[in-house]
Amino acid sequence: MPPRQPIDPALRQYLDTLDAVSGPPPADDAARVREAREGMVRALLAREAIPGLPNAVRVRDVVIGAGLTGRLYLPERMTPAPAVLVYTHGGGWVFGSVETHDPFCRLLADAAGVIILSVEYRLAPEHPYPAARDDALAAWHWAVAEAAGFGGDPWRVLLGGDSAGAQLAMVTARRVLMAADDADGQAAVRPAGVMLLYPATDHPSGGHASYVENATGYRLTAEAMHWFWRQYAPDGDPADPDLSPLRAGVLPDMPPVLVATAEYDPLRDEGIALARRLETAGMAVTHLHAPDMHHNFPVHPGSVARFPQCDTAMAGMAGWLRSVAG
Repeated sequence: MPPRQPIDPALRQYLDTLDAVSGPPPADDAARVREAREGMVRALLAREAIPGLPNAVRVRDVVIGAGLTGRLYLPERMTPAPAVLVYTHGGGWVFGSVETHDPFCRLLADAAGVIILSVEYRLAPEHPYPAARDDALAAWHWAVAEAAGFGGDPWRVLLGGDSAGAQLAMVTARRVLMAADDADGQAAVRPAGVMLLYPATDHPSGGHASYVENATGYRLTAEAMHWFWRQYAPDGDPADPDLSPLRAGVLPDMPPVLVATAEYDPLRDEGIALARRLETAGMAVTHLHAPDMHHNFPVHPGSVARFPQCDTAMAGMAGWLRSVAG
């Protein structure tokens, strides 16, 4: 890695403003978690609207299965039967929703010309592991089965997500590919690509240096990540590849993978480690690293409206999607 670049001064000022009004993670209490979750959604929708958000995207809410819903984003400027991106949002498996990630999905669908299915998977601690994992896999199968019906190409379905949602995307890709490898020669749809934005790929016990270097002061803290893991998988084995895909003994042959990381992010090193492992195995990896930004910066509306680095990151993600899905 090159020498550590100073954080963007404007970002430093912005994060200080956020930290001044945000408290520690809620206690391990389901009622407080729900209250904090609802408050985050209200705050995002109320104060972090993106000026000039693309309206040339048709939106349709869909039922994926019993108790599982999603939202389709269909850009008006898409080609016939475009690729479909199954997207699982971030939020530590506890926070986040289709609503919190609606601006980002609109922007990405419009910029890349792909259909996005944003998944409203079940959240912890009410629904601990493996609920979110199972919902992400169910959404993949639904997208493949229904793509032609909503105008997409069922043979060009990608997986993607940010933060905890990127972990779900990677876990889903591994499970789908392993099942395809065991299909005894039968035709099986494989992911056309996997987009991992600021991914959680390893349990905090992995000992990555970025957990220490970026433990506090950059919005997402190391303490918060430990708390998220306790909510999602309180009894989970850190070595379980469905929890820590970086620790999987064997990774299947992957389609093209995009890994995005940021310097001032506790999750930086585990994302970089996964990218390097895939590259070493001879897989096609595109690594986008932001040397002066924080965790998940281009996904949150408050950052998108303020920083040109978000435009650069969005252009890189959209360009990669077009090249892989074209």
